[in-house]
Amino acid sequence: MRRYGWTIGGVMAGCLLAGCSALPGLGGKASPPASTTATPARSGAPAAVRAVSDREATAILADYVKRNNAANKARSEKLLAGYEGGSSYAIDKASYASSRVLHKTVTYQPFGYAKPVFHVPAAGQRPWFLATAHWQRGTTTDKEPTYLLFARQGDGWRQMYSPDTFAGTTAGELPEIAVDASGLAAEVAPTDATGLLMSPADFAGKYAAHLADKGSAADRSLFAADRITTQAASTRIRMNQYAHSTVTARPAGRYPSYTLRTADGGALTFTTIERTIRYDVRPGPERNYVFQKDSGILRGKYYTYMTITDLFQVVARIPPKKADPDQVKVIASYSGLVAGGGR
Repeated sequence: MRRYGWTIGGVMAGCLLAGCSALPGLGGKASPPASTTATPARSGAPAAVRAVSDREATAILADYVKRNNAANKARSEKLLAGYEGGSSYAIDKASYASSRVLHKTVTYQPFGYAKPVFHVPAAGQRPWFLATAHWQRGTTTDKEPTYLLFARQGDGWRQMYSPDTFAGTTAGELPEIAVDASGLAAEVAPTDATGLLMSPADFAGKYAAHLADKGSAADRSLFAADRITTQAASTRIRMNQYAHSTVTARPAGRYPSYTLRTADGGALTFTTIERTIRYDVRPGPERNYVFQKDSGILRGKYYTYMTITDLFQVVARIPPKKADPDQVKVIASYSGLVAGGGR
């Protein structure tokens, strides 16, 4: 967990007599929108109410940072539940549990965020807003921004998504969020494909299949290369000498998704994908095994099989539908192992 101070390691495989071959994990950085562009409001339409003011959003972000640092230092799921929800809570709760099993000791350094910018849709039935900011700890400040998405849930605001923009992403690669004359961002419904290459719901389903190396060639061609799927493909190839892998992935519908319209007529969507991998160890002249590095959920070596379930928060730019071909591009991610087993 990056904000906690370490990341759960990637899958590794090897043989007892011939040494080990390391396979990189799939945790990635995420991405945010950097600026806003105004579009005219409809004349005669009643003024929509913002989900929060910028002043309120600033206070919510500051409270989140304070509570997050306290929970991280104590590794407290109870404190975590007070300010996180959705897949963020599921990923970070599992990270806490793993770190306690590993008995990791660290000198905790609090973190914060610099240069926040807020993107706020109308309040609606489920108020939420998006912030982009630069993660910092001590004298270190990330060049690329983080997306922090907050939603109102019952007794308060919860951080639902926290993906970091992929390292090396330039400001020009980040989509601008469209706003109307009153400064409101426009929310896009999950099944709304108006003017888009695909709807947010279609993206989630097709991308899950793409992550599992399934789906038609036509569907796969809709996606630009990204670090999550390319690393997944690399891991499958490198693991193949040690174990046969079976991968399934699907949109994790129990966690809400959110989408905003972008200035170019496209959309920026936040969704969660759940992936399960089963590794069946191949027999050989030497005794093969697989294991998960630095994990309190999957401990030790597995000589027959191992299963891994992880969650991926992905942020994608869905381009507008037009005559010229274009592709959906994933620009940010936050992920973590949440379950596993084997023998």
